[in-house]
Amino acid sequence: MRNVWSAVTALLLSLPLTAAAQPAATPGTVSSDVTLRSIGIEWPLTGDDNHDATCAVDYRVQGAPDWSAALPLLRVDYEGANTLAGSILFLEPSADYEVRLTLADPDGGNTTETIAVTTRSVPILPVGGNEYHVVPGSGGGSGSEADPFMGIDAAQAVAAAGDIFLLHGGNYGGRIEFDAAGEPGNYLVWKAAGDGDAIIEGIELTGSHTWFEGLRVVVTGGEIGIHGTYLNPEDVVIVRNAISGCHFCVYPKEESSNWYIADNVITGDEPPDSGSLDGEGVELNHGNGHIVAHNSITNVADGVSYPGAGCDIYGNDIFDVSDDGIEPDYGPANVRVWGNRISNAANNGISFQPMSGAPWYVIRNQVVAGQNVIKIRDMDRAVILHNTFVGWAQVVSNDTQQLVGAWSNNNLWISVDGWYCWENGSPGPADWRTNLDYDGFDWAGHVYAMKWNDVRYDTLADFIAGTGLEPHGIAIDAPTCLESFNVPASPPASVPAQFMTLAAGCNAIDAGIVLPSINDDYTGSAPDLGAYEVGAELPVYGPRAVSIVTTELPDGVIDTAYDFALQAAGGTQPYSWALASGELPVGISLDSGSLTGTPTVLGSSSLTIEVTDGAESTATRDFTLDVVPPGGSSGTGGAGQGGAAASSSGASDADADDGCGCSLLGAQDNRSLPLGILSLLSFAALADRRRRRTTAA
Repeated sequence: MRNVWSAVTALLLSLPLTAAAQPAATPGTVSSDVTLRSIGIEWPLTGDDNHDATCAVDYRVQGAPDWSAALPLLRVDYEGANTLAGSILFLEPSADYEVRLTLADPDGGNTTETIAVTTRSVPILPVGGNEYHVVPGSGGGSGSEADPFMGIDAAQAVAAAGDIFLLHGGNYGGRIEFDAAGEPGNYLVWKAAGDGDAIIEGIELTGSHTWFEGLRVVVTGGEIGIHGTYLNPEDVVIVRNAISGCHFCVYPKEESSNWYIADNVITGDEPPDSGSLDGEGVELNHGNGHIVAHNSITNVADGVSYPGAGCDIYGNDIFDVSDDGIEPDYGPANVRVWGNRISNAANNGISFQPMSGAPWYVIRNQVVAGQNVIKIRDMDRAVILHNTFVGWAQVVSNDTQQLVGAWSNNNLWISVDGWYCWENGSPGPADWRTNLDYDGFDWAGHVYAMKWNDVRYDTLADFIAGTGLEPHGIAIDAPTCLESFNVPASPPASVPAQFMTLAAGCNAIDAGIVLPSINDDYTGSAPDLGAYEVGAELPVYGPRAVSIVTTELPDGVIDTAYDFALQAAGGTQPYSWALASGELPVGISLDSGSLTGTPTVLGSSSLTIEVTDGAESTATRDFTLDVVPPGGSSGTGGAGQGGAAASSSGASDADADDGCGCSLLGAQDNRSLPLGILSLLSFAALADRRRRRTTAA
C-alpha cells in the first residue's frame, strides 16, 4: 500500500501549533471532470482562514487491491475561490477509477471522501454503419464506389450517425457547412479515401459528434480553417489533417466542449517576423474539456490559446510563431500543459495573462522564447515542474514577483545571451503558497544572476543567502550541460528542432527532488533536472505514428470475469490487434483490442501485443498480466502508473511522453519544515519507490 505520503501528512499535522486557534475547514461537495489522461477535482471549503488544510489524494482502478498516491490537491484562495483543487495526471484512457480524498486540518474538520470516476476513451471509428464514397460535384450519385455521391451536400442528405464518408481526391470547394450530426459514442465520419488530396476550402461545423480525418483544409484571405459555429458542436474529432493559410486554424465556439484535436499539421498565415499578436493555431475560445495533442503548429501568432476548465495540451510541436507558444490566458482551474516543444516563440513561451482560476500545470515542456519563457500577469498556484526553459536574453522578467505563488521544482531556467534568470522589483514575501527549490539556472555570464526585490545578486549562492529561496538550486553551464543547445540568434531566427537532453557529467543529473507519481521512474540517485531524464526514451512532438497508449494491465483475479480494452492512438484507423509473443493467462483471450474472459490459473504472464493501423504500420508494447487470488497483492501497482515515454519513432506509448508531477506537500514551503521532516520526506519517497520495484519484480 502506498500510504507513506498519508503518514507524512499525519506527522506534519501532529506538530505543535504556535498560533491562535483558527476556524476549521468545512468541505462542500466534490466536483470532477475528466479527459483521456487526467481527472480534475475541486473541493470547496468554508473556514481554513490560515490556509493550512491539506488534502492527500490516492487512486486505483476499481477492484484493484492497492492504492497509488497522486499529487495532493492544492489549497487555492484566488479570484474568489476557497477550495482544494488539482488534477490526477497520466491515467489510462477508458478506465474506471476510485479516488480517495483525505482532508486534514490542524484546526479540525478532518474527513475522507471517495468518488468514482471514469476517464474518457480515445476516439474510435464507428462500426456497423454505412460506408459511402464521395467525389467533388454538384449533386447525384448513390454513394457506392462505382457511383459515388457528387459533392458533400449530396452526401449529407443521407448522413446518419455511424456512417463513414470516404472523400476521394479533388477540390470540394468551400466554405462548406457540415450540419449533419452523429450521436454520443457513434460518430459521423468524413475521411480522406487515400487516393489523392481531398481539399476543402474551409469548414463551418454545426454538427456534434463528427469526425474529420486526413483532409486538406486550405483557406485564403485570413479565414478560419475549421470553425465551430454558434450551435456549439460538442465531441468533435479533428485528426491527421493538413490545415493551412488560416488566420484562426481550428476555432470552436465558446460553449463547445470535448473536442479532440490531434496529429494535425497546422500552418497559418503569420510568419514569425510579422510582429502579429493576432492569429491562432488552435483557439479553444474558453471551451471546456478539450484535448490538443501532438499537432505541428507554425506560422501563427499563438500556437494554442484560451482553454477552459479541464483542458489538456500536450505533445505539440510549436515553432516559428510571432507571439506566444501557448496562451492559457483566462483559463480556470485544472488547465494542464505538458510535454510540448516550443521553438522560436518571438515573444513568450507560455502565458499567464491572466489565470482566472487555479491550479494550472506546466510539466516537462521544452521552451525557447525570444522574451520570457513564461509571461506573468496574474499567477497563483501554478505547478511548474521538470521544464527546460530557454530565453534569448531574459528568462523571466515581467511581474516575476508573482513566482512566490508558484510551485517550481526540477526546472532549468537558461539565458542564451546573458541576463538575469529571474528579474523583478518587488516580489513581496514568500508565503504559504511558495515552493521554489531544486531548480537549475544559467545566466550566461551576465554580471548578475538574479534581481529580486530590487536587489541584484551576483551569484545564485548570493540569491539563496539573501532570500532563503532555492536552497537546493544549482548553477549550470548550458552549452556543456546539454547535448544539444543550438539557439543561433534571437527571434525571428529559427531554432532547429532538437532535444535538449543532459550530457554526461552535467551537474543537473541526479539534482532533483522526488515527486510522487511524476518522476518515480527516475534512474540514478535522484531525478534529473529539466524536461528529460537521462536514459529515458525521447518523447514524440507533433503527429504520431500508430502507437499503443495503454501502459499497464490491471491484475486479473482468479475465477473472476476480466474485461479490459486496449487503447491505441496515431496512425490511421481502423486498428487491428494481435498477440505478438508470449502466452495469455489461461481463460483470457484477445479479441478486437479487448482482453476478456475468466482466468483460472494463478501466475504472471509476459506478453507482447501488436497493433496494426489501416496503413499497415505497426507498433508493439510489452506487458505483464498477473492473475492473483481474491484480495491478493497487485503485481504491477494497477493501471494508471504511467509507462516509458514514447520513442521518437512513435512506436511506443503515444501519450506517455508526459511523465511529470508535483511537490509532495502542495501548499507548503519546504524551506520552513524541520530538518527531520525533510529527511522523512526523502525516506518516504525512496521507500515507496523501492516497494513498487519489489512488487513489480
